[in-house]
Amino acid sequence: METRITFSRRRALMAFAAAAYAMPTWAQGKYPSRPVSIVVPFPAGGVVDVVARMVGQKMSIALGAPVIVENKPGAGGTIGAAYAAKAKPDGYTVLLGGSATQVFGPALYRNLQYDAKKDFVPVGQISSGPLVLVTGSKVPATDVPQLTKYLKEQGVRAFYGSNGNGTFPQLAAELFKQANHLTSAHIPYGGGPAALTALITGDIAFSINHIPVVQAMVKAGKVRALATTGKKRSVAFPDLPTLDEAGMKGVEANAWWGLFAPAGTPGDVVQKLNDALAAALKDPAVRMGLEAQGDEVAYSSPSDFDAFVNAESAKWTRVVKLADLRLD
Repeated sequence: METRITFSRRRALMAFAAAAYAMPTWAQGKYPSRPVSIVVPFPAGGVVDVVARMVGQKMSIALGAPVIVENKPGAGGTIGAAYAAKAKPDGYTVLLGGSATQVFGPALYRNLQYDAKKDFVPVGQISSGPLVLVTGSKVPATDVPQLTKYLKEQGVRAFYGSNGNGTFPQLAAELFKQANHLTSAHIPYGGGPAALTALITGDIAFSINHIPVVQAMVKAGKVRALATTGKKRSVAFPDLPTLDEAGMKGVEANAWWGLFAPAGTPGDVVQKLNDALAAALKDPAVRMGLEAQGDEVAYSSPSDFDAFVNAESAKWTRVVKLADLRLD
């Protein structure tokens, strides 16, 4: 009898060991058991990098493991996104993605090295923030209706500037053009400061740019802010109307960021990451840090974030098609 029990136990242990060996690494121990990497598809020191480090530091407390930032810049964020998409789906690599990587890239490039929908699962949204419609002193407009009237009168002789081809400032301006039936031509610059310089000199009539880019120039009186592009007024420019308030009903363009995991990442791991993100975004220091650059906390569940990204993709794909834009 004793011999049979020992044999049975041995067989059970062998079967359990074989099953454990076949299980993925994440299931063999408590997650996380080592550092988690946030891939930032933009250079170190930029706004997105700052967000990742700020949020990652607080997430590490909730996860009980270090969260490190890995910068993989290039091609409007698509190089870093492709890198993250190919990572092992074990919860130890996530992408800090946004409209550039999940929406604009797929709409603008025919030959991306990743599929934004199939290669990622949403973890949760981090933030959302509007852009600012600005013009220069050489343009006779102090509000949105006056600017659109001027642009219609000027036709193709009026230009708008952006931070470069395929950037959010370009696509936001194209949305503005389409909503107002404008024919203003695009001049891409090598970044936001160069576009604002062109605004000051009168080379362009308007730009729609990120709050950190325009804030100092607006406060110094070098450029004129007419409206913000969000659903509600910006914490950075509370006295500025939204485009909707200025008469452009339903026209909205928000820059947003969130976390994405490689497709195949287990659901319980995704949820643990989302829980850690939720805890991080409740921290007053994170909230204040986001508000300092004109953004607000926009936490969401994985399912709600998925629905949001799908809606954004449909909206901006239409804008890109109407503008006939391609980058390859």
